Amino acid sequence: MEMVSETKQNGSDAPTEVLPALAEKPAGLPPGNYTLVGWDMDTTGRRLIDEICQLAAYTPKQTYSQYIMPYGDLNPGARRRHNVRVVTVGRYRMLKDTVTHKILKTKSEISALSDFLEWLEKEKGDGSIILIYHEPRRLSPTMLLEALSRHNFLDRFKKIVAGFADSYALAAEKCKSTVKSVSLRVLARVLLDADTLSVDSALDRATAAYRIVEHLSQSEQQEVGGAGEGSTASKDMVETACAWARPVHTELEVLDNLKKLLERQNTFRPIFAPLLHLARPERRRVTHLRRMLADAGLLYEHLQQAWEEQRLTGLEKQLAALSTKAKEEDMKELIEILDCHFDPAKEPKGLKPRINNKNRAVGEGEEGAGDGEGSSSNSQTPEHNSPAKTNNVTSNDEGQEVAAN
Repeated sequence: MEMVSETKQNGSDAPTEVLPALAEKPAGLPPGNYTLVGWDMDTTGRRLIDEICQLAAYTPKQTYSQYIMPYGDLNPGARRRHNVRVVTVGRYRMLKDTVTHKILKTKSEISALSDFLEWLEKEKGDGSIILIYHEPRRLSPTMLLEALSRHNFLDRFKKIVAGFADSYALAAEKCKSTVKSVSLRVLARVLLDADTLSVDSALDRATAAYRIVEHLSQSEQQEVGGAGEGSTASKDMVETACAWARPVHTELEVLDNLKKLLERQNTFRPIFAPLLHLARPERRRVTHLRRMLADAGLLYEHLQQAWEEQRLTGLEKQLAALSTKAKEEDMKELIEILDCHFDPAKEPKGLKPRINNKNRAVGEGEEGAGDGEGSSSNSQTPEHNSPAKTNNVTSNDEGQEVAAN
């Protein structure tokens, strides 16, 4: 699904949202004994290879929050969203709060995930956990499962957690006639009467996501009353969460499909890497076109063979499958980019590579998510601080965001 709006990962206000396109109701979970847990996390970026830097969960009786020391630096957008950055003090890299200017107590990713699973095991009792999160693009479940897979925690996680409940889709469906945006900040103000409720940290957002499902499940069944702060989830709330949840195996399928898509997308590096040094608006345009080719199941060698056999006619035949979904201007631009790539004598009229004067190899570091499944955080020890390390991964390729929709 093509994303219509640029949305902050932390669920705060987005400039525009098109609710009907994003309000996809999941298949749901069967009735059972479930414990509901609000959950969220902050990451160093929005690519599959990015790392977790805060993991948090909420129930009315217990909370969990842990900062994590990543091996890579947070990209500029993530630093602004999460108000944290990596600093080097002596030989060690540390995580610093940019608002309070305090050094945060951190653990390694593997240690924090192990602690989180232990916390969930205590909370689930005799049943299973449903993790409630609020996010339009389903980034967090995909990235959490990838992190769990990196550290061989996936089997343990599946024994604890039954699925992920999508409070964004629930709110988009139930509130579409009353609000224009279903971001956490707006819903906290409209539904929870909480003008001062913060959604800046992962724990804040986990709390807000839980309370939004709680509120909407009450409004479905009754006018007033229901579970309040400090009580366990009501039967109505559990039923609502089940109806808007996706089983873990469904999210694992999304992750697997995403990896395959990124592999296809990464084959187009020879074509699009030079164009990724354009200004941000043009770069977004380039990554959109590249994603279209990958979504269509095409590979670079397919296009190369078509060009060698039939030149421009061959390219047009390869892109024929896109014509029913793509806009006319997209098709024209793709044909021009591909034609000029395979015939260097031709000069593109539209998007052109920017001349790079910084002695950086063209395309190097721009396709990080395409290599996502081969990446590891290498965070295998529980020390709170990690030794200083040079970060060579750039994260300004917006087209590699994990868009699991």
